[in-house]
Amino acid sequence: MDVANIARRLAAGELHYALGRFETVRRGYSAIRRLAPSLRRPSWPPPPTMILPATLFPSVRTNDAVAALKRDSVAFGFDLPPSLVQEIVDFAETTPIRTRGSERLFRKEDVRSGRLSDGTPVVLAMAPDPMECTAIRRVCRDPAILDAVTAFLGYKPRKTIPRLFWSFVTDVSDAERRRLGQTIDWHFDVHDFHFCSAAFYLTDVNEGAGAHALIRGSHSGKSIRMLLGSANTTEREVLARYGRDRMMVIEGPAGTGFLEDTSCYHKAIAPKDRDRLMFQIWFS
Repeated sequence: MDVANIARRLAAGELHYALGRFETVRRGYSAIRRLAPSLRRPSWPPPPTMILPATLFPSVRTNDAVAALKRDSVAFGFDLPPSLVQEIVDFAETTPIRTRGSERLFRKEDVRSGRLSDGTPVVLAMAPDPMECTAIRRVCRDPAILDAVTAFLGYKPRKTIPRLFWSFVTDVSDAERRRLGQTIDWHFDVHDFHFCSAAFYLTDVNEGAGAHALIRGSHSGKSIRMLLGSANTTEREVLARYGRDRMMVIEGPAGTGFLEDTSCYHKAIAPKDRDRLMFQIWFS
């Protein structure tokens, strides 16, 4: 059990970490946020309306996407057009990047066989400011994504956090991967009191190229042990709880996109054949 860690984070003011893991809390938080606008006095003059671009995903139906999230923890159909993919890839290949916890900047071309020239291993490397990319700003404002996220959360998200990162093929141990921030173990997220994410492959991805794996529907039905223990768990425990038939490995060509309720169990499969570039947006 991880009660001590939960208590420590509560003492640090991270109330969401203790409570956001419970589905009833997430639902209750949504209900409160839906009521909140009606409890406020109207402001005057009214705030200007943001003019949103036409959606990149005209075939997406909000109700279907939300139903899939609530049933399977994942909703597909948010594939990016090739021109936009290329724009983000060009940005990611030329912008300075860095590993977690380090201020040292380098570029993608500086990584050879998962290491820098001085031998430093690079498992993950992130762009410090992905919003410098016009295409990323465009996706973050897409009305189909925002409509689906708003309908799922029950309120317009207050936080939109983009993340653009490379996962490199490297020969380091699993222990080193964990130390360097690669989430290769089954876990669920607790970013806030309620949350979800959008994710996009920007390179072709199969199981050997850093695929994302999840347990469908595991945002619900966690045992008390899972809820009060560590957010990480073993494959044996998660499959015993949900069954192997619920495990999904998401593969697809560059541009493949999906929404995910990341309170489900999920993990990254370490790339073995080629480097992976991924773009995520955290909403809460």
